[in-house]
Amino acid sequence: MSIEANIDLGLLVERDLITLIAALKALGASPIVDNDIARFRHQGREALAGRPGELMLLDRAGRDLLAEGGPHWVPEVLRPSAATWAQEPGHVSISDLLPYVPGRGRQVTVSLPVNSPSGERYVLLFAVQPSHFTTLMQSARLAPPHFGALVDRTGAMIARTVESDRFMGTRVTDLSAMEGATGRVDATNVGGVEVRRFYRRSPISGWYVLTSVSHAALQKSTRQSLWLLAAVAASLMLIAVPCAVILTRRMRYAARLTKEAARQLVRGEPIDRRSTGIAESDMVCHILAEASDRLRDQAESLRSTNQDLERRVADRTRELADSHVLTESILENSPDIIKVLDVRGRVIFSNERCRTLHGEDPRVAAKGRLWSTFWPGEGGKAAREAIALAQRGRPSRFTAWRRAESGEQHWLDVLVTPMVGADGLTRRILAISRDVTAHHARDEELQVAKERAEAASVAKADFLATMSHELRTPLNGILGYADLLGSDRTLSQSQSRRISRIQDAASGLLRIVNDILDLAKIEAGDVTLELRPFSLKDLVEKASAIVMPMAQAKHLVLDIEIQDGLPPALLGDPDRLKQIMLNLLGNAIKFTETGRVVLRAEAPPATDGRCRLTIQITDTGIGIPAELQHLLFQRFSQVDAGSERRFGGAGLGLAISRHLIEQMGGRIEVESALGTGSTFRLDLDLAVADMSTGPAEDVPLACSAFEANVLVVEDISLNRELIGELLTALGASVDIVSSGEEAIAAVQAKSYDLVLMDEQMPGMSGSAATRIIRSLDHPSHDVPVIACSADVLSHHLRRFEEAGMNGHVGKPLTQAALAKVLIRYAFRLRTQPVRREAPLPVVASPEASTSGRHWLSEERLDAARGNLREDIRILRDTIRAGDYEAAACKAHAMISTACILDFPGLSKAAQSFEAACKGGAPDGPERAHFLACLDETVAAIGEARAAQRARVIVVPETAVPPAESPAEPDGGVMASSYPTSLMKRLRSRAGDRP
Repeated sequence: MSIEANIDLGLLVERDLITLIAALKALGASPIVDNDIARFRHQGREALAGRPGELMLLDRAGRDLLAEGGPHWVPEVLRPSAATWAQEPGHVSISDLLPYVPGRGRQVTVSLPVNSPSGERYVLLFAVQPSHFTTLMQSARLAPPHFGALVDRTGAMIARTVESDRFMGTRVTDLSAMEGATGRVDATNVGGVEVRRFYRRSPISGWYVLTSVSHAALQKSTRQSLWLLAAVAASLMLIAVPCAVILTRRMRYAARLTKEAARQLVRGEPIDRRSTGIAESDMVCHILAEASDRLRDQAESLRSTNQDLERRVADRTRELADSHVLTESILENSPDIIKVLDVRGRVIFSNERCRTLHGEDPRVAAKGRLWSTFWPGEGGKAAREAIALAQRGRPSRFTAWRRAESGEQHWLDVLVTPMVGADGLTRRILAISRDVTAHHARDEELQVAKERAEAASVAKADFLATMSHELRTPLNGILGYADLLGSDRTLSQSQSRRISRIQDAASGLLRIVNDILDLAKIEAGDVTLELRPFSLKDLVEKASAIVMPMAQAKHLVLDIEIQDGLPPALLGDPDRLKQIMLNLLGNAIKFTETGRVVLRAEAPPATDGRCRLTIQITDTGIGIPAELQHLLFQRFSQVDAGSERRFGGAGLGLAISRHLIEQMGGRIEVESALGTGSTFRLDLDLAVADMSTGPAEDVPLACSAFEANVLVVEDISLNRELIGELLTALGASVDIVSSGEEAIAAVQAKSYDLVLMDEQMPGMSGSAATRIIRSLDHPSHDVPVIACSADVLSHHLRRFEEAGMNGHVGKPLTQAALAKVLIRYAFRLRTQPVRREAPLPVVASPEASTSGRHWLSEERLDAARGNLREDIRILRDTIRAGDYEAAACKAHAMISTACILDFPGLSKAAQSFEAACKGGAPDGPERAHFLACLDETVAAIGEARAAQRARVIVVPETAVPPAESPAEPDGGVMASSYPTSLMKRLRSRAGDRP
C-alpha cells in the first residue's frame, strides 16, 4: 500500500507542475510581449486563473515588467541565474526552495526564457508558495499511519502532509541513500522517528516525493495480524476434525463400491448402479456401468461383424477366382502376343498367342529367356532400347518383324510399358505385340503411290518448264522481229497492220503461257511477292491506260474514281496488283457490250501505319447467274463455256487473281445478277510506305545511247540475230557465240561489260559456264552475267543465282527489257570529244533532265526531225483521205518514236488518237490534240538541236574524270552533258554493282 501511495502522490505533484509549465509555454508564445504589457498581464491571469502564486516578466536588469504601477526591481533571490538566461527559448527551469524573503516568505520558482518579436530576451517567472504543495499532497488523503513529504534536490523540505510549516526548509538526512528514480530505505525522519521511507524522484523537477510509515506502526499491525490468524486456525481445527472423520467413512464406502464395480466390469457382468453419497464416486460408478454396457454392445457387434466379414471374404475369394479365370481367358484368347518381363527383360509369362503365331510353347518361353533375343536384326536393338526406357519408367513403341513357324515374315507393332510398384519403381515390364503385317503392306503400297505421285509432279513441272522454254523460244523471235518490223518506216500501211496483228496474236499467246506458268507456280507454292513502295494512283492510271483502247474500241466509258486523301505510297507488290486489275478490267470490258466500266479505289483513314484498301470494278455487262458464280474462281472454268465461246479466254485469270489476293492477305468478292452487270470487290490491308524510299520511276530510254561491250551466248541462230539487232539498235557493241565453251574463251580474250547467257545449250549449260567463269583467275571472273532464258520458274531462278549469275531476263525479249539490263549492269553513254565556246546549259526541268533527245548526236536528231515531218505529212494526207485505219496504224508507229525521243505527251496523244480511230470517232478532240503535239514535238527537236550546238563538251582521252562523271571500268567517261539528276536515278535503279 505504501508503494502505491508514493506513486499516486508523485503523479499528483508532477501533474501539477506539467500543467503550470504548459500554461507558461503557451503564454511565452504570445507575440505581444513588448507591445502591450497590460494585455499580456491579462492573458497571464487568464492562463493561471485559480493557481496561487505570482507571475513575473523579468528583463536582464532584474525588473518585473508585469508589476502593478509599472516595472520595479525584484529581490536578488528571485532573479534567474545566468544559466537560465543562456537557455534556449522554451526551456523550463524549476528552482529548489529559495531563501526567506521579507514580505514573500520562502518560495520555489518556475522560469521560462522567451524572445519578443523585436528580439529582446525576457524570462517569464512564476513564484509558488510551498503551502500550495502542502494543500496538494493533503488532497491525496493518505491513510494513517502514512504521511508524505516533498523534498527539493538539496534535501530541503518543501512541504509535508503534517506539520508542514514546522519542518519547512529542514534538511532530510540520508539523502545519499535514495539512489535511483524509486526505492525504499529505512531512515529517521525530520521529527526523529524511525521510519520506513518510500521515495520517487520526479523526472520534471528533480524533487523527491516521500511516503513514510513508522516502525512502531508496522510492528503493531503485524502483531494484530498474527493474533487474528491464530484465532482463525483454531476455529478451522474445531470444524475440520469431525468433518474429516465423516468424510473418511463415506470415502471408504465409495471406494468399496467402486472396486466392486471394476471387478464386475472385468468379469463382464452388469454393474449395479448404487449411490455412495459422493458425487465423484457416483460419477465413476456411472461411467464404469456405461462402459460395461458399451463393451457388451461392442462385443456383440464384433461377433456380428466377424460373421459378415467371413461371408464377404468367401464371396470375394470366389469373385477373385472367377476374375482370375476371366483374365486367363482374355490373355489366352487375345489376338495380341502378351509377355510379362522382369525388370532385367527376361520373360516370366507368355500367352497362348505366341504358340499360334510363332510356334512357341508358353511354358518354355517363360523360362527366363531374354525377350530381346526373340527379335532378329534391328528388332533386337529396338527391343533392348524399349526395355531400357521401361526400366526408367517410360513407355515406348516400335515396329519390327519376326518369322512365323511357317517361315512367313510378320510385322509386329510392339508396345512396351512399365508396371510400377507403390514405391514408384519398375517391378515388371509388359510387352504387347500386335500383328500389323496387313497394315505394313498397305503402308508400303501408299509409299510407292506417294513416290509415283511425286515423280508425276516432278514430271509435270519438267513438262511445264520444257513447254515454257519451247513456247517462249519461238515467241522470242516472233515478238522481237515484229517489234523491229513495227519500227520500220518503209512498210506500207497494210504491212504495218499485219505486223500489228502478229504482235497482238503473239502477245495473247504469251499471256496464256504466263498464266499457265503462274498456275504451276501456285500449285508448287513458288509464288513470292516483291514488296516495295508504290503509288496507287499511278498504278491505277497505268492499268487504265493499257485497257483504254479496248474500251474505246467498244465505245465504252471507262471511269476511274480514286478517293481523295489516300496515302501517297503503299507497301506491296505493284506488279501483281497491276496484273489483278488488268485481268478484272479486261474481263469487265470483254463482257460489257454497252455502258460503262468503273474502277473505284477508297479506304478509311490509315491507322497504326496500315491502310484498309478497297478496289471495286463495276461493269454494266451481261452479268453472271447465281448458279454459275461458283465457277468463277476455278481453274480452266468459264461461265461462257458452251459451244458458242463468244468471249474466249483460258479460264485462268480469276483463279490466279484470287490466289494472289489471298497471298497478299486480302480477299475478293463478286456481286452479280444476270443482265445487271457485275461488281468485283478487292479488300487489301497494306502498310503505308514512304515513297522517298521506293525505287525511281522508269527512265525513258533513248535509242543508240548506250556504249557497252556485250557478249551474247545463244545456240539458236534466230535468237542470236534478234538479240544482236536489238542490242545494236540500243547502241551496244555485240559479240555472239553459240556455246558455253566459246563464252569461257571469249571473256578471257576480251573485256566485256555484260554477258547475256542462255541456259539450255548443247554440251555445256549456261549455269555450268557461269560457274567456270566465276572460278577463273582472270580479271573477267566478276563480269556481270545475266541469264537470258525462257526458263522462268522459281527453281530455275534459284539455279541461276546459285551458279553466280547476277540476274535474269525472260524470253521473249523486248528492247525495253534489254535497255533496263544495260542501264543496271553496263550503263555508259556514248560520248564524242567536242569543243565549244559556249557554257554548259543548265537543265531547268525534270523532264528535260531525263530526256533521251539531249544526248543524241546531231545527225540522229536531224534524222528524227526529218522522219517526223514526213510522218506528219503522210498522216495529214491519210486523214484528209478518210483512211482512219491507216491513220491509226501510223499513230501506233509514232508511239515508239515518241518513247525513244522521250516525248511522253506525244506518246499519250498518239494512243488516244489510235483508240479514237479504232472506235470510229476520229474527228473528236483527240485528233486536234494529237496534231498539236506533233507540231510541238518538231519544235522541241529543233530546240534540242540548237542546244547541242551551244553545248561545251571537253572530254580529253587522257583526262581524269571529274567527280560528276565517274570513270567506267574500260576508261570511258560519262558525258558531262548527261544530267546529274538522271545519273542518280539510274544509279539508284542499278544498285551497287562492280
